[in-house]
Amino acid sequence: MERLVRRAQQGDAEAFVRLIEDNRQAMYKVAICYLKNTEDVADAIQDTVLSAYEKLADLKYPKYFKTWLIRILINRCKNFLSYRARERACEELPETEYMQDYEQRIAYRELFQALDGKYRDILILYYGKGFKTKEIARILDMNDATVRTRLRRGRKELQSLMEREGNLERRPI
Repeated sequence: MERLVRRAQQGDAEAFVRLIEDNRQAMYKVAICYLKNTEDVADAIQDTVLSAYEKLADLKYPKYFKTWLIRILINRCKNFLSYRARERACEELPETEYMQDYEQRIAYRELFQALDGKYRDILILYYGKGFKTKEIARILDMNDATVRTRLRRGRKELQSLMEREGNLERRPI
């Protein structure tokens, strides 16, 4: 992959396309964990690809291309969420009927949103995307021990929130 990154940095468009294709699945998984809406996911990924293409020359260490790309994507997703929150504050959401399974997923999503952001990001990357703690540390630019500590505390906080809600089926974390 490092060779492809270097080629892309030298202006090889095919190498850049290959890098994006190789990381497409990972980007989708991370974005869907944050946004939950396929249209927003597509927009966030498109913005990420454009930004990565424009700033590829700034990447100092080609071996961290995937980490760098995912970090850009996370920032785009957070921007979309921030924009959506402002947009929804102005609109009235219509009431709809929910199936029990859908309600459960919504409840879990709300619990996740109630988590402190420093825990939520790590839990999403660890469980939602399957990154290892060392990879998360690189993505979030923090110490590996800090990631492990926040992962442990995030699990406890999520479990505590689930117990307070009491209406969610308890699942191992």
